Amino acid sequence: MSSIEFNPTLREVQQDPYPWYRRLRDEAPVYRIPALNAYGLFRYEDCKHTFLHPETYSARDFITQAFGDLDPVPETPSLIAMDPPAHTPLRKLAGQAFSPAVTRGLEPRIKSIVNGLLDEIMARGGAFDFVADFAAYVPVSVTAELLGVDRSQRENFKIWTADLLNAANRASLTPVDVERIRKSVAELRAYLEQTIAERRADPGEDFISLLVKAEEGGDVLTSIQVLSIAVLTHFGGSETPSHMISSAFIALCENPDALTLLRRQPNLSANVIEETLRYWSPVNLVFQTAVHDVQVHGVTIPAGAYVLSYISSANRDERRFDEPERFDILRDAHHHLSFAHGPHYCPGAALGKRMGAIALEAVMERMPELHRLDPVTDWLPSLWVRGARSLPVAY
Repeated sequence: MSSIEFNPTLREVQQDPYPWYRRLRDEAPVYRIPALNAYGLFRYEDCKHTFLHPETYSARDFITQAFGDLDPVPETPSLIAMDPPAHTPLRKLAGQAFSPAVTRGLEPRIKSIVNGLLDEIMARGGAFDFVADFAAYVPVSVTAELLGVDRSQRENFKIWTADLLNAANRASLTPVDVERIRKSVAELRAYLEQTIAERRADPGEDFISLLVKAEEGGDVLTSIQVLSIAVLTHFGGSETPSHMISSAFIALCENPDALTLLRRQPNLSANVIEETLRYWSPVNLVFQTAVHDVQVHGVTIPAGAYVLSYISSANRDERRFDEPERFDILRDAHHHLSFAHGPHYCPGAALGKRMGAIALEAVMERMPELHRLDPVTDWLPSLWVRGARSLPVAY
C-alpha cells in the first residue's frame, strides 16, 4: 500500500508535479485522488490504452468537466466529447479543414503575424513579458486568421478567448467573473453564428468555409456542428500553443547547451517544440469516464467513475523514454501523448507545432541575446494546464 498523498489542487504540487508523478508511476500507477473524486493513471502505456479503447474509457464528459454550464454550444455533443462510431464521420469531415495544404497555406501569414508582434515589441524597448506580449498573442492571432475573423473584431476576439479559456477554472472564480465569462461566451457564439451564415451564403477559403463545404460520403456538417467545431478549434488552438511556445523558451534558458545548439542550428526549432511537448506537456491530463468496471494494476475503477489520464506524467515515463527528466532536443520525442492518441489525436497538431517552430525561429533570429530576467518560473495555478503565468525577458 502506497503512503503517497497526491493532491493536484495544492499550489506546491501545481508548481512542480513531476516528483509526485515519478512516485505515482512506481508506487501507485492507478491512484484515487480524493480531492477530485477521480482515478488518476500515470504510466505511458495505461494512458495510451485509454485513448485506444473508448468502449472502456469514454470522452463523453470532457466538455462538462471543462466548461460546465458555460459550454458555448450545449445543443450538440462536442467532437472532443464523442466516442466512435458516432465520432468517426464528424472527425473525417472536420479533418478536411486541417489538411497539410491548409497548414502550408497559412505559413506565410503565421510568419507575418509573428514578425508583426516582434516589430511592436521591439519598437517599445528592450524588456517585455514573453507570455503576455508574445506567446499568448501568436496562437490567438493565428486562430483568428484560420477562422476568418474580421479584423475589426480581432481585439474582441482576444477578450472572448481569454474568458473562454478561464471557464475551465470556474470553481475558483467569483460570481462577477463567471457572469463576465457568460457574456463573452454569448458574444463569441453570436459572432461565429453570423460568420457561419455569411460563409454558407458566400464561402471562401478560411477554416469555417472549409467546414461549411466539407462533404464525406454524402454527409455534411450542420450549422450547429460547424459552430461546435469552430469553438473547439478556437479553444484548443489558443491555449495549448501559447504555453508550448513560452515553455520552449523557459526550457532552453534552463538548458543553455540546448540553447547554444539551437542558435547554431536554427533548423532544430521543430525538435525543440516536440521535446517541449514531451517535457512540459501544455495539458496535464485528459478527462474520461469509465464505461464499466475496469481492473488496472489490481485496482478496480468502478463504472461511471472519472478517469484522469495524466499525459504529463506519461511523457516522462522511464518505461517509454530514456532519461525522461532530461531536456534533450536531439531525442525522437514524437511518441509523446500531448496531443492524445488514436481517434482523439488533435487534428490541429501539425498546425500548432509548425506555429510554435516559426515563432521560436523568429525570436532566435531577431533577438539573439534574449534572456529571462527572473530565474524562477511562476507556473499557472491549474489542475490541467502547464504554462507560465508570466515571463519577464530582455533582449
